[in-house]
Amino acid sequence: MSTSFTPGKNLKADALETYMKENNLNFFRREALGGPMDTIAFLTTLPAGDHRLVTTILTDNSMYTVLRVHLGTAPTDKRRKDFFHYLNQLNKRHGVFKYSVDEENHVFLDMTTTSRPNHFEPDLLRTLLNLVSYFLQNEYAEIVTHLDKPGEAAQDFTL
Repeated sequence: MSTSFTPGKNLKADALETYMKENNLNFFRREALGGPMDTIAFLTTLPAGDHRLVTTILTDNSMYTVLRVHLGTAPTDKRRKDFFHYLNQLNKRHGVFKYSVDEENHVFLDMTTTSRPNHFEPDLLRTLLNLVSYFLQNEYAEIVTHLDKPGEAAQDFTL
């Protein structure tokens, strides 16, 4: 049994797209981002109360697949310190999710899975999407009170 892994074509993207077609999951838009990792994103939106949040599944030729939800933007005023404390508490409380802020102040909820391309399980991603959707329906109303701006899909945000 070989344990070596040579990155090449992103096989997970094709497997995911086939799975989506077979299961009538037609609410994703495929977007090739390219690069040395052959990154391909599958974009959609998830409902979160009165909001619709940009969500993507990032696949590439590595062993990682990331499910990422744009929650909104972090405060830049005096509330920033308290916001990061709140984010750290969320990270401690929800081990399956990882919350982060990028250099442009966008706040994300990420979930990462690992698999070799020949063991990739699109059904697991569907389960994770259901988990995230359920979580956001119940928790986003609280999260949004700590954000500077909510993550509205209508703002044409892309990852």
